[in-house]
Amino acid sequence: MRESFGSDGQPGSYADIDYTECIFMVGHNMAATQTVLWSRVLDRLEGPAPPKLIVVDPRLSESARRATLHLAPRVGTNLALLNGIQYLMFKNGWVDSQYLAKHVVGLDDLKATVEQYDPHTVEKITGVSVEQLEEAALILETTRSLLSTALQGVYQSNQATASACQINNINLLRGMIGKPGSGILQMNGQPTAQNNREAGCDGEYPGFRNHQNPSHMAELARFWNIEPIQVPHWNEPTHIMNLLNYMEARSVKMFWISCTNPLVSLPNLPRVRGILTQPDLFVVCQDIYMTETAAIADVVLPAAQWGEKTGCFTNVDRTVHISHKAVDPPGECKSDLDIFLDYAKRMGFKDMDGNDLIPYKTPEEVFEAWKKMSAGRPCDYTGLSYDRLTGGSGIQWPCNEQNPHGTERLYADGVFFTDVEYCESFGHDLETGAPYTKAEYEHLNPAGRAILKACHYSPPMEEPDSDFPLRLSTGRNVYHFHTRTKTGRTPLQKSCPEPEVRISEHDAAKAGVSDGEMVVVRSKRGAVEMKCRVGRMVGPGHVFIPFHFGYWDSTDGRARAANELTIGKWLGVFILACRV
Repeated sequence: MRESFGSDGQPGSYADIDYTECIFMVGHNMAATQTVLWSRVLDRLEGPAPPKLIVVDPRLSESARRATLHLAPRVGTNLALLNGIQYLMFKNGWVDSQYLAKHVVGLDDLKATVEQYDPHTVEKITGVSVEQLEEAALILETTRSLLSTALQGVYQSNQATASACQINNINLLRGMIGKPGSGILQMNGQPTAQNNREAGCDGEYPGFRNHQNPSHMAELARFWNIEPIQVPHWNEPTHIMNLLNYMEARSVKMFWISCTNPLVSLPNLPRVRGILTQPDLFVVCQDIYMTETAAIADVVLPAAQWGEKTGCFTNVDRTVHISHKAVDPPGECKSDLDIFLDYAKRMGFKDMDGNDLIPYKTPEEVFEAWKKMSAGRPCDYTGLSYDRLTGGSGIQWPCNEQNPHGTERLYADGVFFTDVEYCESFGHDLETGAPYTKAEYEHLNPAGRAILKACHYSPPMEEPDSDFPLRLSTGRNVYHFHTRTKTGRTPLQKSCPEPEVRISEHDAAKAGVSDGEMVVVRSKRGAVEMKCRVGRMVGPGHVFIPFHFGYWDSTDGRARAANELTIGKWLGVFILACRV
């Protein structure tokens, strides 16, 4: 979102599902990941005038089974596929020239880049046939509205950011954004991910502020009443992969982990396990149950879960909800907010006047402070309150004097958050990852226009070979959420107590394995042992393992976490070998 539109925040709305003529799901098995939203899609598919559904997924997932058109590219080739679709859009004149002339920059660069991705070239790279690629482009051209979605099949695959930007490009080329039935939902993997992004907890600064913009950092300093130099503005917030590097190099001595379980969820678990168990690294784990990560922590802070505390959370379509405390947390558990406030008090953090840096005592006080922090920014909350949110079904930001009832869709006026003094980021070179400077961004001169970002396809860092001939994709199933911290403890989810590796009939016969047999799956990083399921769910050359499973409830001593196998490189794809 920052690369294309200048700021985070989804342009579309869940309501667009009810109006759209076409849903374009890329790397997104909604049937397993957002079951309530999928029911809404099913209602459309079973009702009058059903929308076309295009699903891009290497697997024959439950979502793909309902698709008008299922495109199954090789793992790691999303970018080439999306470039190929744009090639056909340009070749056939299936673009909205009037919209593009007014509302985008970067058109010539994009057109020159995708010229190299004709259907035959794309078929060689992706395995998607010329006929299927042309059918997809034709559907996207003839639809009068388009809702595009993406999830981890894009974000956690080869050239993730570049691929996500091409999805944005496709909607922009058709001028289908900010209209009923037309928009983009770059989905979140967690119910609270969007508000974490807004508040600066996930690689951003509070209120979608730009660390390269001195005035944005000065705003934060004034709000917190601290010296500007105390706002860490010399770089983007540190990515987890860099944090691991710093811990490995012994330059980070304390690691506080809240509400996540990296000893199951992070790639290349053998390396992560070695880093987090270093004797001189002090690990704090804040969670509601004993997890694999809590088990190795030096200190465990017992936290309250959602029904045991009051607070707000934001849906992927910018809808802000309130959740009121229903019951007291058990034992010594405290809400995350109370834990952080207590820590700040004990540390004696002060502002320039000697007052408490974090003086709040209740969730509502924090919410009122956040409203001031968000004022004038894309995620403006100033029109919201606990009273307004209570008893309703949520309100979409921005909600302020100009939009007192919230905003269903962004960019309806064709004006984007890309002004140089307003944008959240100056963007990156998608092929190298290098951040652009302010001068480079000013030369691009988006000035309220969306940015069409172009990038050439590069093969994954690891490709199949004679020793490791198969490509692994990891993902979710409908029974579990993330690392099963909660869902692994309920009767319903215990109906799926073990992971299974999915393999095609062709590859099963080649490896000499049969359905239901225990197999060892190896990569260059580790091995797991689990049952093999043979069938049409994955195509030849691919296998699939759900990433949910770790070891807190394991009794047989077998390795079973999918991330024992995966590569811990930002541009990597997952390769493995399978044999008995």
